[in-house]
Amino acid sequence: MGAAVSIEHLTPEQMKEYEQVKDLPEPQIRSHLLSKFPSLTPQKQQTSSLSPMASFTRIKPLTVDNLSGTESSKQITSHTETSITMSSNTTSIKLFSRSKTIPPSATQLEVYSKVAQPLVSRFVEGYDVDLLSYGQTCSGKTYTMFGPPQSMREAARDADAGNFNLKDEHGFVLRAGLEVLSFIEELKGKGSKALLHGCMVEMSILSLTDQSVRDLQQGWAVCFVDEESHLQGAEQKELNSAEDVARFAASVETRLTRGTNMNDTSSRSHCIAGFKLTTLNSKKTEVRESRLQFFDLMGSERFKGQNAAHDESKSSHSSMGGCEGIYSNLSLMALTSCVKAASDLRRKSVKKGGGGKKGKKEDKVAGMLLTKVLAGSLTGHALTGIVTCVSQAPRNGDESWLSLQNGGEMAKILNKPQLQPSRNCEKVLANARKKKKECEDVVARGVAGKYQALRQAQVKQWAGQVHILEKLLM
Repeated sequence: MGAAVSIEHLTPEQMKEYEQVKDLPEPQIRSHLLSKFPSLTPQKQQTSSLSPMASFTRIKPLTVDNLSGTESSKQITSHTETSITMSSNTTSIKLFSRSKTIPPSATQLEVYSKVAQPLVSRFVEGYDVDLLSYGQTCSGKTYTMFGPPQSMREAARDADAGNFNLKDEHGFVLRAGLEVLSFIEELKGKGSKALLHGCMVEMSILSLTDQSVRDLQQGWAVCFVDEESHLQGAEQKELNSAEDVARFAASVETRLTRGTNMNDTSSRSHCIAGFKLTTLNSKKTEVRESRLQFFDLMGSERFKGQNAAHDESKSSHSSMGGCEGIYSNLSLMALTSCVKAASDLRRKSVKKGGGGKKGKKEDKVAGMLLTKVLAGSLTGHALTGIVTCVSQAPRNGDESWLSLQNGGEMAKILNKPQLQPSRNCEKVLANARKKKKECEDVVARGVAGKYQALRQAQVKQWAGQVHILEKLLM
């Protein structure tokens, strides 16, 4: 691995040459400058080191509803800030899940401050961030991310009526959006500008069969995932106020849900709420884009026993709800498998100095839709956090055990964080206009089948970037 050239010590002449090639990959920049200025001394290249993801376990409070049923063979008996102890019929099992434990008494604000706020701070600094909620059906995943059922719809109604206020019950997505808006106001005082946009999609058995996702902001319209793990065709709503954020968050209420034996409003899809922050420096020359994605994963489900989510007298394949449960379990198993593959790949890459050809494990990570959206965490330079949600209800002990076990596997994601680059704004805008025109020409000529929809989604993606940059430069 070669050495990097520090721009802090370049002469005006060298800096002028650097400006002409700054958008090229680092090795090409280094080679070009050294060919022009042989006396230039390279510095040792700074590489981002591997670090474990931020991992937490949240214990759901006991309620009258979940006290019913037969006690399972395993029970949560105690917990500390770093561990959960579960007892079984024969022995005591202590789980050190690498995570910080969030007690049942914690408020939504306390959970946000401990889990999400540090990651949101890195997002506004210019890092890509992924934050996941994982666990069995009815363990509090959606509550953590958004709040109680219908709470986002109520927030949007309050926004329309002009009396929106953040409530104690509100979750990560709403709180994060408001915090980023405060950051944008601070930037304005320093002479810089930034725009915040939000998109929300779901992945369900209805859409994954054709390798697509559905946009919750535009009537389940199909969108796609590009090679850089960006959503193509997803509606990017500009968010300028708390009311805008509330209306955006309300899109989750159109998510596919279904009543099951475990939950009256069970989520039947993986949901991704994403924020995109585009920042322009005070000189209007450099632009940086970063993204923050909240993954509310569909819950794992049982098909037999008292916690079966569906009618045991019927085949799980005979109803849409049963098929959704199968899809949920299979996709979560596949995600865990890909996490392991990506972690192994990263460890081996570090041992080999970051080199090597693309192998089968990397193909495995990139070949699935859910993991493709998570590629920034698995094989890229995003920061990652996970909240494993568990129930302490007596009937849910076996499921909590599995959630802790699998959540521990998911927490093995190794991050290699790297600040998103600042790029020349005019060059980025020119490239976006060029790509938009190319895609528009292809659409005008006509493309067969699903590729027409893909090209239309690409037009929307590039048009959105053009609009954002032109607005920032105004």
